[in-house]
Amino acid sequence: MRHYHVLLVGRNRSLETKVFPALRQRYEASVAHGRREAVDICAAQETHLVLIDVPTIRFDLENFCADLKSQNPTLLLFFFLGRGMRLDQLPRANGHLRQAFTLRQLLGRLSRLLPERGGEVIAWQGLQLHLDAHSLSWGNEEILMTPRQGALTQAFLEAPEQVLSRALLMQEVWGTSYLGDTRTLDVHIHWLRSALATLGAPFQVRTHRGVGYALVPLPPSS
Repeated sequence: MRHYHVLLVGRNRSLETKVFPALRQRYEASVAHGRREAVDICAAQETHLVLIDVPTIRFDLENFCADLKSQNPTLLLFFFLGRGMRLDQLPRANGHLRQAFTLRQLLGRLSRLLPERGGEVIAWQGLQLHLDAHSLSWGNEEILMTPRQGALTQAFLEAPEQVLSRALLMQEVWGTSYLGDTRTLDVHIHWLRSALATLGAPFQVRTHRGVGYALVPLPPSS
């Protein structure tokens, strides 16, 4: 996974000692203790994600993030926050964690932001199905799934906003055209609806009575 370059920015030595060795095991990783150093590193090397320890920086965060994004619009930003810090008072980021977090939590978040190349991902409007990891994610949230749940989700993501018949879903997911008992399909449709709600994803599985189901965006709230 060393094709990604990750930059850690901040002056928290204990955090650096905890996080940096784990980053180097997965990515090309660098550390910057100041603003100029960070900007220079990003200019010299293609950087995919910048981790910023917000409580320890001594420069204007909003201007810093704007400069980085103007230099590389696809750059991802991830914040480490102190207790009580409000996310709505900070520049927009692609993810965050509050102290104290575990390495497992951090690496799990980063693996979703920087998926392993070669691992197939099916996405639609930000909803991502990670086939190799057997997981469905939206933003910073993720749900693990069984192979059947993954196959059902894949069928919908490959044909978003299209009505899929019960017969088609039974064939795609279970490899059978038998429709004598579709209770298992009903259970899996219920699971997918619950998964979307748990993720907070703005989508729904809409029932078209007598026809089938469709994955569609939620209607705008009034």
